[in-house]
Amino acid sequence: MRNDSMVISRYENKYLIRETMARAIADYLRGICVPDKHAGADGRYMVNNLYFDTPDLRFYHDTRNKRYTRFKPRVRYYGPRPTDFLWIELKHKVKNVTWKKRRRIAVADWPEFLHDGSCRPPANPAWITLADSFEDAVCRFGAHPVVQVQYIREPYVSELDDYCRITFDRCLTFRSVRGSYELVANENLTYFDNTVDTAFCSCESPVILEIKTETNVPIWVLRLIRRFELIQRGFSKYCNAIEAAMGYTACSLRRLA
Repeated sequence: MRNDSMVISRYENKYLIRETMARAIADYLRGICVPDKHAGADGRYMVNNLYFDTPDLRFYHDTRNKRYTRFKPRVRYYGPRPTDFLWIELKHKVKNVTWKKRRRIAVADWPEFLHDGSCRPPANPAWITLADSFEDAVCRFGAHPVVQVQYIREPYVSELDDYCRITFDRCLTFRSVRGSYELVANENLTYFDNTVDTAFCSCESPVILEIKTETNVPIWVLRLIRRFELIQRGFSKYCNAIEAAMGYTACSLRRLA
């Protein structure tokens, strides 16, 4: 993670699976993939995302309604609390292709860099269709922090391809932040699949498997999908956190058979 900024373009396919299948797939990946170099001794790391949205939750509705072009701004850090830097990101999706623009800022600059006086929101945000960066989206749409999502990621990278990542995300938790720019919660986060008990995560809680590739899907990935009879389904961590926090609809994790 040495680059201060980067643009990533890729296809992302998501699958909701059980822990037993996740372990079987991880075993299958041996000889094809290796753990990501940023993972800890246990092969995992914690991810924290602070999501921004408009007062009327435009980004949420664009995602849920599968708008052809949609995006969401967020702040990401790794571990239970930020250390030296944060990643500020704009995740932009056009049809099936996901673009992620991200750059690194010092923790000491958060969130003051958003309030340096350079932002001039437009008179009519309804005319805006696209944003070019995290700051652009926050400023032009009047977005503010709405929810924090935290999870444990087990990441693998292919040894056979220029770019292919397989990740398993577990123990998804969330909290409503109500416009607060604080990055670390002073309260317990709530598990997606158990919104009553904040201190329990079942070993059979659903796991989010993500397969991230460039334009061409490797043959071994197709074989993996067939072998485990994986069925692709859309899953937005952000949308499910909003729904669980605000009671819009039943959380998708609870609908997993």
